[in-house]
Amino acid sequence: MKMMKQMACAAFAAALVAGMSGCGGSKDYSNPKVAEGTIAAIAARPAENTSLAALCKQHGLVSSELVKQAPDKEFQDIVKELELDKAQHKWAVVSISDLSADKIEKGEPDFAVAIATTVDLDKVVAVAQAKNKNEKIEKATIADVPAYTIFKGDKPEGYMANLDKQLILVANSSAGLEKQIALYRDGKGASADFGSFTLGANDILRIKVAKVGENVKKSLPSPDALQMVNGFVPDGDKIILGMGAVELAVGAADANIKLDLTLETAADADADKLVTLAKTGLMPLTAQMQKSAEQDADAKTAYEVLKGITLEAKGKVATLAAVAPAEPIFKLLAEKAKALK
Repeated sequence: MKMMKQMACAAFAAALVAGMSGCGGSKDYSNPKVAEGTIAAIAARPAENTSLAALCKQHGLVSSELVKQAPDKEFQDIVKELELDKAQHKWAVVSISDLSADKIEKGEPDFAVAIATTVDLDKVVAVAQAKNKNEKIEKATIADVPAYTIFKGDKPEGYMANLDKQLILVANSSAGLEKQIALYRDGKGASADFGSFTLGANDILRIKVAKVGENVKKSLPSPDALQMVNGFVPDGDKIILGMGAVELAVGAADANIKLDLTLETAADADADKLVTLAKTGLMPLTAQMQKSAEQDADAKTAYEVLKGITLEAKGKVATLAAVAPAEPIFKLLAEKAKALK
């Protein structure tokens, strides 16, 4: 199972940093989808596939280079055998459908992963089994699609399928995989709560949690577990338990990176309170960065970003918007990538 987790991580990491011009075929694999019952989803597309493409190339932050820089020899063997440095990827999405206290305690949240990629799942399985003879992966058929079952001992632990060799689907239950197949193959079973959840042309990352208050309550081991929040935010527990959807979007805007955060609350007063607290917290940090900006270029950049943050309460919705120049961020990421060698 360790090997399969490494493979999944490798494929997912590649999907976060690589770009693909498009998928052919009759099915629509152009954008992530979210199945009914999902409570949280994370979708990502490579920055090199946005208006930041030139900066990605300039700093070597493209998939073909990044996958070859990882220092782990076992990972590099996988890169060569699966030709991950030549593979094309479009996007990846992880969705979670159960975060109840019982699931969290057992470390078994219900999840599904979809990766639009040219990596061949059959080859992934073959390489995994060749490198670990104890890896138990069996062929199966789920929703009339050839699939694989991953075992931990004699217990099924995960299920995988590859649609048209363009979309790898993974779930920790056969029912979960069936829902993913129906979603992408048949266009059935999409979540109404995530109807607007998609990746725009210049979106890099999008995270959404639906019915936050309702699901936080289900995940709590005790009704009193949130009361500690009140020490930081008056009536913070009530605000959290009254929240609706929370969504974060990170994207490209010319040569900048923009961030937008929206929080749905139960009342106008709650949204006002959150915005006021955020503004109060940002004031000393902004002042500190302003003092350091004269001597430090990074502090100057941070100050400009903090100074430009917009916080608003629009009825029951609290919003935050920020824009940062991508150049210093990409420069730092490139330095970190080189340090891995």
